[in-house]
Amino acid sequence: MPSFPKDILLRFTPISLNDMDKVAFYHRVDTKFVFHLDLLNVLLKEIDKDYYMLEMNNKRCFSYSSIYYDTPETRMYLDHIRGKKNRYKIRHRRYNNSGLSFIEVKFKKNSGKTYKWRNEDPFPENEISRLDQGLIAGRHPFKTENLNPVLKTQFQRITLVDKSYTMRITIDFDIVFTELSNNKKTEKLSDIVILEIKSDRNKAKNGIQKTLKEHGIIAGGFSKYCMGVTLTNAHAKKSGALKPDILKIHKIRKNAVKRNYVVSGGTYGHL
Repeated sequence: MPSFPKDILLRFTPISLNDMDKVAFYHRVDTKFVFHLDLLNVLLKEIDKDYYMLEMNNKRCFSYSSIYYDTPETRMYLDHIRGKKNRYKIRHRRYNNSGLSFIEVKFKKNSGKTYKWRNEDPFPENEISRLDQGLIAGRHPFKTENLNPVLKTQFQRITLVDKSYTMRITIDFDIVFTELSNNKKTEKLSDIVILEIKSDRNKAKNGIQKTLKEHGIIAGGFSKYCMGVTLTNAHAKKSGALKPDILKIHKIRKNAVKRNYVVSGGTYGHL
């Protein structure tokens, strides 16, 4: 669970799921930041007047579970870490608080634009369940019968929307990876925060991004799927492409021990 008091979440004006859908993106930019959980407390205090916070059934922090699928040779994982431009990601995602779950297929084109298709579908009763071939037929180039569950992720999420309805922000923490295809190894990133901004291109440098910069937190790519496979699957082919992200996590944890500093991307920021 988060190391910040719940009353910090209550400082934000709530927004409903229906109102949050008003956020419209043109020339959308997705930007990720990775930092230590200790900074989240400080960050939320500094931006509470500028953003709404999603609230459903009197809750503002929500639990998510995902199961990712891949080929026996982990083709989708390898395409990502090798930097292939046209690549896919297939997963089941469950919103644990509501019980809703979806099968999702994401396709990122070489233009950088991402397309996502999803359909409501029961979350697998066990972690070795196979995909419904008919449900996702034609949505990806792989043989569905060859796709196996590879990784389970669990995390907590807070969602913010700026008061101009031009930016949506997801804040993920308390992250747990579980390998599903071999030894069921678990790796926890419970002290790491992944913050993602989805915004209009013209707004990308304003608001929370400016606040993050003031704390020395800089943008950088981070894939929960690829990081989870790398940390838990001893049989997966490793790549130097993820080494900077792994080193970043080590630095964040090492410097957080000092309590006066948080580090991300090699730069320091005072709390």
